[in-house]
Amino acid sequence: MKVIAIVGYKRSGKTRLAVMLIRSLRERGYKVASAKHVHHADFSIDQPGKDSWKHSEAGANPNIIISPREVALIWRDRSINSIEDLLSLTRGEVDFLILEGFYSLVKEYERALKIVLIKKVEEAVGLKGDVIASFEDTNLSGILKLPEQYPQLLNIILTA
Repeated sequence: MKVIAIVGYKRSGKTRLAVMLIRSLRERGYKVASAKHVHHADFSIDQPGKDSWKHSEAGANPNIIISPREVALIWRDRSINSIEDLLSLTRGEVDFLILEGFYSLVKEYERALKIVLIKKVEEAVGLKGDVIASFEDTNLSGILKLPEQYPQLLNIILTA
């Protein structure tokens, strides 16, 4: 499984690039999983008052929600502390794992291809990655201009 980590500051285009990559890889027949880091400590996919929430409040952990088209697994009081923790959730099931965010986990994980998205040149200084790209006009060599140079970025990912 190839791990592609998209990192960058707020509003740099991380989600936009993640969607582009997921779509492109799926069109080429690859199985793709994604994980999005949410910074908000009070975020929960489980909504108060719903039956699944009532199950969790009663003590179910994990809480598994199954519909005809989706399966959701909600662990309370559990966190992902390493890339290996994330990989264990999808190992053997997918060809690519696209990570949006998770900079603190991926900065030391050498097997991930790290794409740093920037809005201005100064942002590249604080973040380390294998590829630097931007949806903005930076006019600097070595920074891929998206979406124009997206085919080059996709080629880097496919041949990494």
